[in-house]
Amino acid sequence: MRCGFNLLLALLLVHCNIKNTSQNIFDPTTFAGGTAAVLSTLVSQDQVEINSRYYPTDYPSFVKTEILDLDLNRPVAIHFAKNHFRISENYKDDLVLRDVFPLSENKIRVLFSVSSRSEWRDPISIFIQKPDSMDNFSFSGKVLEFKFPYPRYIGNISEAKGQMTTIPLLDGRILLVGGVSIFGNTLPTVEIFNPELGTSTVLPSLSKSLTGMAICSDPKGNVYVSGGKTTRVDPSADSQINDRIYRINGNNQTVIELPIPMQRRRVGHTMLCLSNGDLLISGGQFRVGSDENAISNDHEYISIQNGTSTLLDSSANFPVNTVFHFAAYDENKQRVLFFGGKDRLAVYALYSKFIYSLDLNSKSFNTLPAVLPTSRSNVTSISVSGGDRLILGGVTGSGVGSRSIESWTEEGSITKTHGFTSRIKNGSSIVPFSNSQVLYTGGVDTYYKSGILELYDHIEKKNFIVDTMMNARSEHSAIQTTKGIVIFGDSALDDTRVELYGKD
Repeated sequence: MRCGFNLLLALLLVHCNIKNTSQNIFDPTTFAGGTAAVLSTLVSQDQVEINSRYYPTDYPSFVKTEILDLDLNRPVAIHFAKNHFRISENYKDDLVLRDVFPLSENKIRVLFSVSSRSEWRDPISIFIQKPDSMDNFSFSGKVLEFKFPYPRYIGNISEAKGQMTTIPLLDGRILLVGGVSIFGNTLPTVEIFNPELGTSTVLPSLSKSLTGMAICSDPKGNVYVSGGKTTRVDPSADSQINDRIYRINGNNQTVIELPIPMQRRRVGHTMLCLSNGDLLISGGQFRVGSDENAISNDHEYISIQNGTSTLLDSSANFPVNTVFHFAAYDENKQRVLFFGGKDRLAVYALYSKFIYSLDLNSKSFNTLPAVLPTSRSNVTSISVSGGDRLILGGVTGSGVGSRSIESWTEEGSITKTHGFTSRIKNGSSIVPFSNSQVLYTGGVDTYYKSGILELYDHIEKKNFIVDTMMNARSEHSAIQTTKGIVIFGDSALDDTRVELYGKD
Protein backbone atom coordinates (compact mmCIF):
# COMPACT_ATOMS: atom_id res chain seq x y z
CA MET A 1 0.00 0.00 0.00
CA ARG A 2 2.79 2.46 0.85
CA CYS A 3 4.54 1.85 -2.51
CA GLY A 4 1.24 2.27 -4.35
CA PHE A 5 0.52 5.53 -2.50
CA ASN A 6 3.95 6.96 -3.35
CA LEU A 7 3.51 5.93 -7.00
CA LEU A 8 0.15 7.72 -7.14
CA LEU A 9 1.74 10.88 -5.73
CA ALA A 10 4.50 10.71 -8.30
CA LEU A 11 1.91 10.41 -11.10
CA LEU A 12 0.07 13.42 -9.70
CA LEU A 13 3.29 15.42 -9.88
CA VAL A 14 3.91 14.38 -13.49
CA HIS A 15 0.36 15.29 -14.60
CA CYS A 16 0.13 18.55 -12.60
CA ASN A 17 -1.32 21.17 -15.01
CA ILE A 18 0.81 24.36 -15.02
CA LYS A 19 -0.60 27.04 -17.28
CA ASN A 20 2.65 29.01 -17.45
CA THR A 21 5.18 26.44 -18.67
CA SER A 22 8.07 28.81 -17.96
CA GLN A 23 7.21 28.88 -14.27
CA ASN A 24 9.11 26.61 -11.89
CA ILE A 25 6.55 24.23 -10.36
CA PHE A 26 8.38 24.42 -7.04
CA ASP A 27 8.05 28.21 -6.81
CA PRO A 28 6.90 28.70 -3.17
CA THR A 29 5.07 31.90 -4.13
CA THR A 30 2.50 30.03 -6.25
CA PHE A 31 -0.30 27.68 -5.23
CA ALA A 32 0.84 25.00 -7.67
CA GLY A 33 4.43 25.36 -6.57
CA GLY A 34 3.47 25.07 -2.91
CA THR A 35 1.33 22.00 -3.63
CA ALA A 36 4.10 20.37 -5.63
CA ALA A 37 6.57 21.09 -2.85
CA VAL A 38 4.34 19.47 -0.21
CA LEU A 39 3.76 16.37 -2.38
CA SER A 40 7.48 16.16 -3.07
CA THR A 41 8.32 16.06 0.61
CA LEU A 42 5.97 13.09 1.00
CA VAL A 43 7.72 11.20 -1.82
CA SER A 44 11.33 11.95 -0.86
CA GLN A 45 12.98 12.16 2.53
CA ASP A 46 16.11 13.93 1.17
CA GLN A 47 15.04 17.51 1.86
CA VAL A 48 17.43 20.27 0.80
CA GLU A 49 17.87 23.11 3.28
CA ILE A 50 19.52 26.45 2.55
CA ASN A 51 20.76 28.65 5.38
CA SER A 52 22.45 32.03 5.69
CA ARG A 53 25.16 32.74 8.23
CA TYR A 54 23.16 35.75 9.48
CA TYR A 55 21.03 35.52 12.61
CA PRO A 56 18.08 37.86 13.29
CA THR A 57 20.32 40.01 15.53
CA ASP A 58 23.04 40.41 12.87
CA TYR A 59 23.50 43.32 10.53
CA PRO A 60 23.25 41.80 7.00
CA SER A 61 26.60 43.11 5.77
CA PHE A 62 26.30 41.38 2.39
CA VAL A 63 24.96 44.73 1.22
CA LYS A 64 28.43 46.16 1.89
CA THR A 65 30.48 43.22 0.59
CA GLU A 66 28.04 42.51 -2.27
CA ILE A 67 28.56 38.82 -1.48
CA LEU A 68 26.16 36.42 0.23
CA ASP A 69 27.34 32.86 0.90
CA LEU A 70 24.68 30.23 1.57
CA ASP A 71 25.11 26.79 3.11
CA LEU A 72 23.27 23.68 1.87
CA ASN A 73 22.78 20.46 3.81
CA ARG A 74 23.11 18.37 0.61
CA PRO A 75 25.81 18.32 -2.12
CA VAL A 76 23.61 20.05 -4.70
CA ALA A 77 25.21 23.49 -5.06
CA ILE A 78 26.02 22.86 -8.74
CA HIS A 79 22.31 22.88 -9.61
CA PHE A 80 21.68 26.49 -8.49
CA ALA A 81 22.14 29.40 -10.86
CA LYS A 82 21.14 33.05 -11.20
CA ASN A 83 17.73 32.27 -12.66
CA HIS A 84 16.70 30.45 -9.45
CA PHE A 85 17.01 33.63 -7.37
CA ARG A 86 14.80 36.72 -7.21
CA ILE A 87 14.99 39.94 -5.15
CA SER A 88 11.82 41.36 -3.54
CA GLU A 89 10.16 44.17 -5.47
CA ASN A 90 11.00 46.90 -2.95
CA TYR A 91 14.75 46.52 -3.59
CA LYS A 92 14.91 45.00 -7.09
CA ASP A 93 16.47 48.20 -8.50
CA ASP A 94 18.81 48.78 -5.53
CA LEU A 95 20.20 45.26 -5.05
CA VAL A 96 20.90 43.82 -8.49
CA LEU A 97 21.64 40.11 -8.80
CA ARG A 98 24.83 39.58 -10.82
CA ASP A 99 25.70 35.91 -10.53
CA VAL A 100 25.22 32.70 -8.56
CA PHE A 101 27.79 29.92 -8.56
CA PRO A 102 28.96 27.03 -6.31
CA LEU A 103 31.93 27.45 -3.96
CA SER A 104 31.81 23.76 -3.06
CA GLU A 105 29.31 20.93 -3.17
CA ASN A 106 27.51 22.42 -0.17
CA LYS A 107 28.01 26.17 -0.55
CA ILE A 108 26.64 28.78 -2.96
CA ARG A 109 27.96 32.29 -3.52
CA VAL A 110 25.53 35.01 -4.61
CA LEU A 111 27.03 38.18 -6.11
CA PHE A 112 25.20 41.52 -6.13
CA SER A 113 25.67 45.05 -7.36
CA VAL A 114 24.33 47.66 -4.94
CA SER A 115 23.15 50.83 -6.66
CA SER A 116 21.90 52.53 -3.50
CA ARG A 117 22.91 52.08 0.15
CA SER A 118 20.93 54.83 1.86
CA GLU A 119 17.62 54.74 3.72
CA TRP A 120 17.19 50.97 3.64
CA ARG A 121 14.35 50.76 6.14
CA ASP A 122 12.13 47.92 4.91
CA PRO A 123 13.06 44.24 5.07
CA ILE A 124 14.52 42.68 1.95
CA SER A 125 13.54 39.21 0.73
CA ILE A 126 15.49 36.85 -1.49
CA PHE A 127 13.38 34.11 -3.12
CA ILE A 128 15.03 30.83 -4.15
CA GLN A 129 13.31 28.31 -6.44
CA LYS A 130 14.06 24.66 -7.07
CA PRO A 131 16.30 23.96 -10.12
CA ASP A 132 14.70 21.66 -12.69
CA SER A 133 17.86 19.55 -12.79
CA MET A 134 17.70 18.75 -9.06
CA ASP A 135 15.26 15.85 -9.31
CA ASN A 136 16.80 13.51 -6.74
CA PHE A 137 16.10 15.78 -3.77
CA SER A 138 13.09 17.55 -2.33
CA PHE A 139 13.25 21.35 -2.08
CA SER A 140 10.17 23.40 -1.30
CA GLY A 141 11.82 26.72 -2.05
CA LYS A 142 13.29 29.24 0.35
CA VAL A 143 12.66 32.85 1.28
CA LEU A 144 15.49 34.65 3.10
CA GLU A 145 14.41 37.85 4.82
CA PHE A 146 16.86 40.41 6.16
CA LYS A 147 16.08 43.50 8.23
CA PHE A 148 18.32 46.56 8.34
CA PRO A 149 18.72 48.67 11.50
CA TYR A 150 18.15 52.41 11.32
CA PRO A 151 18.50 55.33 13.79
CA ARG A 152 15.54 57.07 15.40
CA TYR A 153 14.62 58.82 18.65
CA ILE A 154 12.78 56.78 21.29
CA GLY A 155 12.66 58.98 24.41
CA ASN A 156 14.56 61.31 26.72
CA ILE A 157 16.85 61.21 29.74
CA SER A 158 16.33 63.67 32.59
CA GLU A 159 18.93 66.28 31.62
CA ALA A 160 21.55 67.10 28.97
CA LYS A 161 24.86 65.55 30.07
CA GLY A 162 27.77 63.36 29.04
CA GLN A 163 30.59 61.28 30.54
CA MET A 164 28.02 59.25 32.45
CA THR A 165 28.68 55.87 34.04
CA THR A 166 26.12 53.44 32.62
CA ILE A 167 25.18 49.77 32.79
CA PRO A 168 22.24 47.63 31.60
CA LEU A 169 20.06 46.17 34.37
CA LEU A 170 18.84 42.58 34.45
CA ASP A 171 15.35 43.62 33.31
CA GLY A 172 16.62 45.48 30.24
CA ARG A 173 16.46 49.01 31.64
CA ILE A 174 19.61 51.18 31.71
CA LEU A 175 21.13 52.79 34.80
CA LEU A 176 22.83 56.21 34.41
CA VAL A 177 25.01 57.56 37.22
CA GLY A 178 26.73 60.94 37.54
CA GLY A 179 28.28 62.63 34.52
CA VAL A 180 29.09 66.13 33.33
CA SER A 181 26.49 68.77 32.44
CA ILE A 182 26.65 71.02 29.38
CA PHE A 183 27.91 73.77 31.73
CA GLY A 184 30.98 71.70 32.64
CA ASN A 185 30.10 70.74 36.21
CA THR A 186 29.88 67.18 37.50
CA LEU A 187 26.50 65.73 38.55
CA PRO A 188 25.13 63.54 41.37
CA THR A 189 22.15 62.34 39.30
CA VAL A 190 21.04 58.70 39.31
CA GLU A 191 18.33 57.67 36.86
CA ILE A 192 16.98 54.65 35.01
CA PHE A 193 16.00 54.80 31.35
CA ASN A 194 13.43 52.33 30.03
CA PRO A 195 14.07 51.68 26.30
CA GLU A 196 10.71 49.93 25.92
CA LEU A 197 8.77 52.99 27.07
CA GLY A 198 11.26 55.76 26.28
CA THR A 199 10.91 57.13 29.80
CA SER A 200 13.36 57.97 32.58
CA THR A 201 12.92 57.60 36.34
CA VAL A 202 15.12 59.70 38.65
CA LEU A 203 16.38 57.99 41.84
CA PRO A 204 17.90 59.59 44.94
CA SER A 205 21.16 61.39 44.16
CA LEU A 206 24.71 60.41 45.11
CA SER A 207 26.23 62.19 48.08
CA LYS A 208 28.76 63.75 45.69
CA SER A 209 28.75 65.01 42.12
CA LEU A 210 30.97 62.59 40.21
CA THR A 211 32.20 61.42 36.84
CA GLY A 212 34.62 58.65 35.83
CA MET A 213 33.33 56.00 38.24
CA ALA A 214 33.77 52.24 37.86
CA ILE A 215 30.57 50.19 37.77
CA CYS A 216 29.41 46.57 37.92
CA SER A 217 26.30 44.56 38.81
CA ASP A 218 26.01 41.45 40.97
CA PRO A 219 23.89 38.31 40.32
CA LYS A 220 21.09 39.72 42.49
CA GLY A 221 20.74 42.84 40.37
CA ASN A 222 22.47 45.26 42.74
CA VAL A 223 24.70 47.80 41.00
CA TYR A 224 27.87 49.14 42.61
CA VAL A 225 29.72 52.31 41.59
CA SER A 226 33.05 53.34 43.07
CA GLY A 227 35.61 56.10 42.89
CA GLY A 228 35.50 58.78 40.23
CA LYS A 229 36.28 62.47 40.53
CA THR A 230 34.35 65.62 41.36
CA THR A 231 35.81 67.71 38.52
CA ARG A 232 35.65 67.35 34.77
CA VAL A 233 39.34 68.21 34.30
CA ASP A 234 42.33 66.51 35.91
CA PRO A 235 42.09 66.78 39.71
CA SER A 236 44.09 69.59 41.33
CA ALA A 237 43.58 68.28 44.88
CA ASP A 238 43.52 64.72 46.24
CA SER A 239 40.11 65.37 47.76
CA GLN A 240 38.67 65.67 44.25
CA ILE A 241 39.27 61.94 43.77
CA ASN A 242 36.53 59.85 45.37
CA ASP A 243 37.02 56.89 47.74
CA ARG A 244 33.31 56.02 48.21
CA ILE A 245 31.29 53.02 47.03
CA TYR A 246 27.55 53.19 46.36
CA ARG A 247 25.02 50.39 46.01
CA ILE A 248 22.05 51.09 43.75
CA ASN A 249 18.97 48.90 43.46
CA GLY A 250 16.73 49.62 40.49
CA ASN A 251 13.77 47.63 41.80
CA ASN A 252 13.32 49.45 45.10
CA GLN A 253 14.98 52.63 43.73
CA THR A 254 17.50 52.99 46.55
CA VAL A 255 20.95 54.59 46.48
CA ILE A 256 23.08 53.70 49.52
CA GLU A 257 26.63 54.76 50.34
CA LEU A 258 28.41 51.74 51.79
CA PRO A 259 30.14 52.13 55.17
CA ILE A 260 33.27 50.66 53.54
CA PRO A 261 35.33 53.33 51.80
CA MET A 262 38.13 52.18 49.54
CA GLN A 263 41.57 52.22 51.09
CA ARG A 264 42.73 54.35 48.17
CA ARG A 265 40.94 57.11 46.31
CA ARG A 266 40.61 55.94 42.70
CA VAL A 267 39.72 57.18 39.25
CA GLY A 268 40.57 55.41 35.99
CA HIS A 269 40.35 52.11 37.87
CA THR A 270 38.29 48.98 37.26
CA MET A 271 35.78 47.21 39.49
CA LEU A 272 34.22 43.77 39.04
CA CYS A 273 31.28 42.21 40.85
CA LEU A 274 32.27 38.63 41.65
CA SER A 275 29.92 35.64 41.72
CA ASN A 276 30.04 35.50 45.55
CA GLY A 277 28.76 39.09 45.82
CA ASP A 278 32.13 40.69 46.62
CA LEU A 279 34.02 43.37 44.65
CA LEU A 280 37.50 43.47 43.14
CA ILE A 281 38.92 46.94 42.50
CA SER A 282 42.17 47.35 40.55
CA GLY A 283 44.61 50.12 39.65
CA GLY A 284 43.72 53.73 38.94
CA GLN A 285 44.93 57.20 39.92
CA PHE A 286 44.85 57.76 43.67
CA ARG A 287 46.40 61.18 44.07
CA VAL A 288 47.13 64.35 42.13
CA GLY A 289 49.95 64.24 39.60
CA SER A 290 50.80 63.18 36.05
CA ASP A 291 53.72 60.95 37.04
CA GLU A 292 53.70 57.22 37.72
CA ASN A 293 53.76 57.74 41.49
CA ALA A 294 50.17 59.05 41.33
CA ILE A 295 49.00 55.73 39.85
CA SER A 296 48.26 52.55 41.80
CA ASN A 297 49.42 49.03 40.91
CA ASP A 298 47.40 47.15 43.54
CA HIS A 299 44.08 45.33 43.92
CA GLU A 300 41.53 45.93 46.64
CA TYR A 301 39.07 43.23 47.71
CA ILE A 302 35.76 44.46 49.14
CA SER A 303 33.80 41.87 51.15
CA ILE A 304 30.20 43.04 51.05
CA GLN A 305 29.04 40.44 53.55
CA ASN A 306 31.79 41.13 56.10
CA GLY A 307 31.97 44.86 55.47
CA THR A 308 35.75 44.84 55.02
CA SER A 309 38.31 46.15 52.54
CA THR A 310 41.63 44.36 52.02
CA LEU A 311 44.56 45.12 49.75
CA LEU A 312 45.80 41.93 48.11
CA ASP A 313 49.38 40.87 48.77
CA SER A 314 51.97 42.75 46.73
CA SER A 315 52.70 39.54 44.77
CA ALA A 316 49.36 40.13 43.03
CA ASN A 317 50.26 43.67 41.93
CA PHE A 318 50.55 44.81 38.33
CA PRO A 319 54.16 44.87 37.07
CA VAL A 320 53.77 48.65 36.57
CA ASN A 321 51.37 51.21 37.95
CA THR A 322 48.23 50.99 35.79
CA VAL A 323 45.41 53.36 34.91
CA PHE A 324 42.69 53.26 32.21
CA HIS A 325 42.93 49.51 31.68
CA PHE A 326 40.13 47.06 30.89
CA ALA A 327 39.13 44.18 33.19
CA ALA A 328 37.06 41.11 32.26
CA TYR A 329 35.73 38.60 34.79
CA ASP A 330 36.11 34.95 33.73
CA GLU A 331 33.70 33.31 36.18
CA ASN A 332 34.25 29.75 34.89
CA LYS A 333 37.98 29.88 35.59
CA GLN A 334 37.65 32.24 38.55
CA ARG A 335 40.12 34.72 37.18
CA VAL A 336 40.27 38.30 35.98
CA LEU A 337 41.84 39.28 32.66
CA PHE A 338 43.35 42.74 32.18
CA PHE A 339 43.92 44.43 28.82
CA GLY A 340 45.75 47.66 27.97
CA GLY A 341 46.38 50.59 30.30
CA LYS A 342 49.20 53.04 30.91
CA ASP A 343 51.49 53.83 33.82
CA ARG A 344 50.96 57.60 34.12
CA LEU A 345 48.89 60.50 32.79
CA ALA A 346 51.75 62.24 30.97
CA VAL A 347 51.98 62.03 27.18
CA TYR A 348 55.18 59.97 27.41
CA ALA A 349 53.46 57.25 29.43
CA LEU A 350 54.29 53.57 29.03
CA TYR A 351 51.32 51.92 27.27
CA SER A 352 50.58 48.24 27.73
CA LYS A 353 50.32 45.56 25.03
CA PHE A 354 50.23 42.63 27.46
CA ILE A 355 47.38 40.52 28.80
CA TYR A 356 47.46 39.83 32.54
CA SER A 357 45.57 37.26 34.58
CA LEU A 358 44.73 37.32 38.29
CA ASP A 359 43.66 33.98 39.79
CA LEU A 360 40.97 34.75 42.37
CA ASN A 361 41.53 31.53 44.30
CA SER A 362 45.32 31.57 44.65
CA LYS A 363 45.59 35.38 44.21
CA SER A 364 48.49 34.74 41.82
CA PHE A 365 49.17 37.27 39.07
CA ASN A 366 50.54 36.21 35.68
CA THR A 367 51.52 37.72 32.34
CA LEU A 368 49.96 35.54 29.66
CA PRO A 369 52.13 34.36 26.73
CA ALA A 370 50.53 36.69 24.20
CA VAL A 371 51.59 40.15 23.04
CA LEU A 372 49.05 42.42 21.38
CA PRO A 373 50.11 44.20 18.18
CA THR A 374 49.30 47.67 19.58
CA SER A 375 50.21 49.24 22.92
CA ARG A 376 47.29 51.34 24.18
CA SER A 377 45.05 52.32 27.07
CA ASN A 378 41.27 52.86 27.33
CA VAL A 379 40.58 49.78 25.20
CA THR A 380 37.32 47.86 24.95
CA SER A 381 37.45 44.07 24.95
CA ILE A 382 34.50 42.01 23.70
CA SER A 383 34.12 38.23 23.44
CA VAL A 384 32.72 37.03 20.12
CA SER A 385 31.67 33.65 18.73
CA GLY A 386 34.47 31.25 17.87
CA GLY A 387 36.43 31.70 21.10
CA ASP A 388 38.11 34.99 20.14
CA ARG A 389 38.23 38.12 22.24
CA LEU A 390 38.41 41.43 20.40
CA ILE A 391 40.54 44.36 21.59
CA LEU A 392 39.22 47.60 20.12
CA GLY A 393 39.59 51.37 20.23
CA GLY A 394 41.63 53.06 22.90
CA VAL A 395 44.44 55.59 22.94
CA THR A 396 48.10 55.25 21.93
CA GLY A 397 51.02 57.58 22.62
CA SER A 398 50.44 61.37 22.68
CA GLY A 399 46.72 60.81 23.19
CA VAL A 400 46.10 59.65 19.62
CA GLY A 401 43.11 57.36 19.15
CA SER A 402 43.77 53.85 17.89
CA ARG A 403 42.08 52.52 14.72
CA SER A 404 43.40 48.99 15.16
CA ILE A 405 41.00 46.02 15.37
CA GLU A 406 42.74 43.10 17.07
CA SER A 407 41.86 39.73 18.54
CA TRP A 408 43.29 37.30 21.05
CA THR A 409 42.68 33.56 21.04
CA GLU A 410 43.87 31.95 24.25
CA GLU A 411 44.31 28.52 22.68
CA GLY A 412 47.71 28.82 21.06
CA SER A 413 48.21 32.34 22.47
CA ILE A 414 47.36 33.87 19.09
CA THR A 415 46.96 37.60 18.53
CA LYS A 416 45.96 39.10 15.18
CA THR A 417 45.18 42.40 13.53
CA HIS A 418 42.00 42.35 11.44
CA GLY A 419 42.19 45.82 9.94
CA PHE A 420 41.35 49.32 11.03
CA THR A 421 38.38 51.60 11.50
CA SER A 422 37.82 54.17 8.77
CA ARG A 423 38.89 57.08 10.96
CA ILE A 424 40.51 57.86 14.29
CA LYS A 425 37.67 58.45 16.76
CA ASN A 426 38.71 59.31 20.30
CA GLY A 427 35.95 58.67 22.80
CA SER A 428 33.93 56.42 20.52
CA SER A 429 31.56 54.09 22.33
CA ILE A 430 32.10 50.45 21.29
CA VAL A 431 29.35 47.93 21.95
CA PRO A 432 28.38 44.40 20.79
CA PHE A 433 25.78 44.41 18.02
CA SER A 434 25.45 40.62 17.80
CA ASN A 435 27.50 37.51 18.61
CA SER A 436 29.97 38.27 15.81
CA GLN A 437 29.53 42.00 15.18
CA VAL A 438 30.60 45.14 17.03
CA LEU A 439 29.30 48.70 16.55
CA TYR A 440 31.37 51.89 16.90
CA THR A 441 29.33 55.01 17.66
CA GLY A 442 30.45 58.63 17.40
CA GLY A 443 33.61 59.95 19.05
CA VAL A 444 35.95 62.75 18.00
CA ASP A 445 37.08 62.32 14.40
CA THR A 446 40.46 64.13 14.47
CA TYR A 447 39.08 67.61 15.29
CA TYR A 448 35.33 67.19 14.94
CA LYS A 449 32.63 65.14 16.59
CA SER A 450 31.63 62.14 14.54
CA GLY A 451 28.13 60.95 13.72
CA ILE A 452 29.42 57.87 11.91
CA LEU A 453 28.28 54.36 12.82
CA GLU A 454 30.83 51.69 11.91
CA LEU A 455 30.35 47.95 12.17
CA TYR A 456 33.08 45.33 12.47
CA ASP A 457 32.03 41.82 11.39
CA HIS A 458 34.34 39.17 12.84
CA ILE A 459 33.13 36.45 10.47
CA GLU A 460 33.78 38.62 7.42
CA LYS A 461 36.86 40.10 9.15
CA LYS A 462 35.84 43.47 7.71
CA ASN A 463 34.80 46.88 8.94
CA PHE A 464 32.02 48.94 7.34
CA ILE A 465 30.47 52.38 7.64
CA VAL A 466 26.81 51.40 7.97
CA ASP A 467 24.89 54.55 8.91
CA THR A 468 24.95 57.94 10.60
CA MET A 469 23.60 58.86 14.01
CA MET A 470 20.82 61.36 14.57
CA ASN A 471 23.42 63.56 16.32
CA ALA A 472 27.21 63.65 16.25
CA ARG A 473 28.28 62.65 19.76
CA SER A 474 31.34 62.18 21.92
CA GLU A 475 31.54 61.54 25.69
CA HIS A 476 28.36 59.51 25.21
CA SER A 477 27.07 56.02 26.03
CA ALA A 478 25.90 53.17 23.82
CA ILE A 479 24.17 50.14 25.35
CA GLN A 480 23.01 46.91 23.70
CA THR A 481 19.33 46.14 24.37
CA THR A 482 16.78 43.72 22.94
CA LYS A 483 15.51 46.55 20.73
CA GLY A 484 18.94 47.44 19.36
CA ILE A 485 21.70 49.85 20.40
CA VAL A 486 20.56 52.73 22.61
CA ILE A 487 22.72 55.89 22.29
CA PHE A 488 22.57 58.99 24.49
CA GLY A 489 24.54 61.78 26.14
CA ASP A 490 27.20 64.38 25.29
CA SER A 491 28.51 66.97 27.72
CA ALA A 492 28.42 69.73 25.06
CA LEU A 493 25.13 68.82 23.37
CA ASP A 494 22.02 70.51 24.75
CA ASP A 495 19.79 67.56 23.89
CA THR A 496 18.22 64.96 26.18
CA ARG A 497 16.92 62.75 23.38
CA VAL A 498 17.85 59.06 23.22
CA GLU A 499 18.61 57.40 19.91
CA LEU A 500 17.94 53.78 18.99
CA TYR A 501 19.80 51.96 16.26
CA GLY A 502 17.56 48.96 15.82
CA LYS A 503 15.44 46.97 13.37
CA ASP A 504 11.87 47.24 14.61
